[in-house]
Amino acid sequence: MSQSNWHMLPKPNDKVVKQLVSQLNISQLSAMIVAQKGYDSPEAAFQYLKPSMSTLHDPMALHDMAATIERLQEAAFGGEKIVVYGDYDMDGVTSTAIMVEALEVLGADVTAYIPNRFSDGYGPNVAAYQKLIADGAQLIVTVDNGVSGNEAVEYAMAQGIDVIITDHHELPATLPKAFAIVHPRHPKGNYPFGDLSGAGVAFKVAQALLSDGQTATDISELPTELLDLVALGELADMVSLTDENRVLVALGLQQINQAPRPGLSAILKNAGQKDNEPVISETVGFKIAPRINAVGRLRDADLSLKLLMSQDPEEATTLASEVEALNAQRQEIVEEVLGAAKQVALSEKYQQDKVVIVAGDSWHQGILGIVASRLVDILHKPVIVLSLVDGIYKGSGRTFGDFDLYQLMNDYRQLYATFGGHKSALGLAITPDNLKKLIEQIRSQNDQIIVKPEPIDVNLVLPPEAMTTEIYHDLQMMEPFGTDNPQPVFALKSPSVVSAVTMGNAKQHIKLKLQNNVEVLGFNHPDWLPVVAQPNGHAMVGTLGLNYFRGKKTLQLLLLDVDLPVQKDDNEEHKRFFATLYKFIYHNQTLNFAENLDKIAKQFNISKKDLNIMVQVFIELDFVTVHDGFVKINPNAAQKSLTTSTTYQKYLAGR
Repeated sequence: MSQSNWHMLPKPNDKVVKQLVSQLNISQLSAMIVAQKGYDSPEAAFQYLKPSMSTLHDPMALHDMAATIERLQEAAFGGEKIVVYGDYDMDGVTSTAIMVEALEVLGADVTAYIPNRFSDGYGPNVAAYQKLIADGAQLIVTVDNGVSGNEAVEYAMAQGIDVIITDHHELPATLPKAFAIVHPRHPKGNYPFGDLSGAGVAFKVAQALLSDGQTATDISELPTELLDLVALGELADMVSLTDENRVLVALGLQQINQAPRPGLSAILKNAGQKDNEPVISETVGFKIAPRINAVGRLRDADLSLKLLMSQDPEEATTLASEVEALNAQRQEIVEEVLGAAKQVALSEKYQQDKVVIVAGDSWHQGILGIVASRLVDILHKPVIVLSLVDGIYKGSGRTFGDFDLYQLMNDYRQLYATFGGHKSALGLAITPDNLKKLIEQIRSQNDQIIVKPEPIDVNLVLPPEAMTTEIYHDLQMMEPFGTDNPQPVFALKSPSVVSAVTMGNAKQHIKLKLQNNVEVLGFNHPDWLPVVAQPNGHAMVGTLGLNYFRGKKTLQLLLLDVDLPVQKDDNEEHKRFFATLYKFIYHNQTLNFAENLDKIAKQFNISKKDLNIMVQVFIELDFVTVHDGFVKINPNAAQKSLTTSTTYQKYLAGR
């Protein structure tokens, strides 16, 4: 990207800023950013900076809450066997823990069932419900799922087993005929805030259940022991951090910092969290959520639930080690599948697609959403990644920019076996025949599909010498950051760089040091590698962070974008080498590269790995296509510099 995609936010009124500074005793920089966020009166700004109980809504205002509380109390006090039916991601696991722990307080006979991603799929499942009922379930309570489970819910209700649904996902046209449906956007409800996550809805049920429906006027009247769980679920599900979500997450993070559960302490220790390092929203997103989610991606998520609910530090340490191992395994699988999916996505067949649908055979289903996200970063297009398992394609999609991928794909709902999601992410299952129809129909719409990158909102230009740890701590008053409350973004105009290096196994990251010892970090952007060769003269934008290492705190700018001039490829030796290989391909298009890789590599006196990289560069630049091991020249390819290939940037960095 370039500065043309940077949107400088308007400077707020000087009078407003001065008023906020004097009345709230905050720095001028903080006052400017708070005003830019729309809190331009001292009252509104104070409520934003100091989230309070007054923002929480009465849980009894949720649709069907009264009937839900009455039925749960009846089941708990009557000794009925209650099953909490959850989900395998972090919002689902925390929702499950919240509901189970709340019911345990009442002395209920309650167990949890988290469906298996691979055998059960998402949401209510008839076979799973049959087994639960056969095992004695007398009441089923869904958390973070249920509104699309018409068939399973109808089955249970027909057996005389009540189902209470608590959910927050998109509402289908026809809702299940459950005993009760608690949903913040229920069409017959009037709840004032619709953006609770699954954990948020579960917490509201727990609050009403444990207070017998009475409104809380003080934090002590909330089930405070559950606030950490709701914060984790809401942050992981990236719901809007406004209104009562901001309060719940702020209180939950406070709880984690003051008295973390044994399971969270163990996870954070394995993730390298320092003793003096506070847990903030970013900690959840980068350290806790990936580990909890890794379990449900690879196996039953019961391990995650057991870890979060453990009260034994020794047990928690053992369980967290299992989770850490699964997370490492998940990372390896992602890289393996990404390599295969990337080769398909960059082939000529997909070059003109506005929405890229990549399908493979027996790719691990649990990590397809991550692979889709990584491909979005490479292609700058919405991507859906599917894997053929037992005769049907299943997978996940992620959008790019502000494009509504769910709305587009929803138009073809009749083609899917299953489908669900929201604007930026979705999941689906589809037969091979229908997949061909889907790709054809979406390609026929190419001219009507408009996909644009979202502009980067920049709060202000900050001179490097003004970047201090004091400023960072000032900005922390605006935590928790996340959806609808982004971190402040600052621009640097051609800062003076003292040193510049690459990092990572593939040299895919960059690290700069400025004159005032501020570190600048850029992750997973090989296109930024030219900055290392010529570090000065570049404008850049990013957010501020603090690195804790050996008791020392270092201020960091975490890059969002760098304005790079168009690069000339002046590495003549590399150009000649690539040109020689291109000429060889041109004259040997009937040669099966895959079968003769050893011979070709030996002929060029390079490794097979380097040969594969060079061919990947040609694929990425649309110079060649690969089919069944044969590499074919694209005669209509536009002329491009090798440096425009991200794979080539990695190649140079590794020389």
